[in-house]
Amino acid sequence: MLSATAVDVRPDLTTPDPLAALRDAANRVGGTVGPNPLLGLRDWLDSAVDDTAEPDECVEFAATELTDGTRVAELLGAASALWGGSPHANAALAWKTYCYWMVAPAVLGYVTARRVPLMEAGNAVFRISEGEPMFAVRQPTPRFLALPDDPCAGLPGVEVVAGEAALLERMRASLLENHLAPVLAAFLREVRVGRRTMMGSLASGLAYATASCAQVVDEPAEVIAKNLLSAFDVADLVDVATDEEGRLVYQRRTCCLAITLEGARTCTTCCVGPQHR
Repeated sequence: MLSATAVDVRPDLTTPDPLAALRDAANRVGGTVGPNPLLGLRDWLDSAVDDTAEPDECVEFAATELTDGTRVAELLGAASALWGGSPHANAALAWKTYCYWMVAPAVLGYVTARRVPLMEAGNAVFRISEGEPMFAVRQPTPRFLALPDDPCAGLPGVEVVAGEAALLERMRASLLENHLAPVLAAFLREVRVGRRTMMGSLASGLAYATASCAQVVDEPAEVIAKNLLSAFDVADLVDVATDEEGRLVYQRRTCCLAITLEGARTCTTCCVGPQHR
C-alpha cells in the first residue's frame, strides 16, 4: 500500500506510443514481403539496441559527423573493406546504403500512418555491424511529424503540420535539405562520382521502401511513390508502374555502380538491362 508521501510511477497506459503504428506495420511488412526491407529498423522500432556488443563488433556514425565531413573518409574506408571496388563505386554503394536506411523509416511512417519519423542530421545514427543486420539506423530522441487528427498529435516530440502537402514539404526539408544533401556534398568532396548517379539511389530507395511498405495498406502504391518522388525532386530518375497483381514495380534510370564490382551482376531494377551485359 502506498504511503502518504509515495509517488505512483506506474506508466500511463493511455498515452499513445508514436512508434506503435510503425512497429505494427513493420511486422506486417515482415510477414508479407519478408524481413529484409526493414531489418535495419527493427532494433530501433523494438527499442532493443544491443548494449552488450563488443566495441569492435559495430561502428556507429552520427549523421552530423557525416554532414560536416568529419568521418566521411572513415565511412568510405568501411565501404572499401565491404565491397572492394574502385573509390567511386565504393562511394556510390556507401551512399546508396546510407540513403536507403535513412529514408526507410520516413517512408514506413508516411505510407502506413502519415506519422513520419524526423530523420534530421542531429537525430540520426547509422550503424555498420559484423552481424545481422549489417546496416541499421535509429533516432536517439523520438521525433515525428503528424497530421492534426493523429492520435499522437500534441505529444512531446510530435510536430503537427497542417495537411498532406505540408507533411511532404517538411519531410523533404528535414531529410533531404538538412541531412542527405550535406552528406552527399561531403561524399563528393572526397571522391569523384556523378551527382545524378547518387540522386538515382535516393529515387530507388524511395521506390523500394514504398514498394515494400505499400503492400500492407490499401492506398495505391504507384500514387504514393509518385508523391514521394516528386516531393524529393527525383521523379525523373526512376520509372514506376503497377504490375498485374497491383504491386509497385520500378526501374532506375541510373546505375548504382554495383555492376563494376568483380563478379557482380546487375540489380533487377538497374537501367543496364540484359541486352547490355
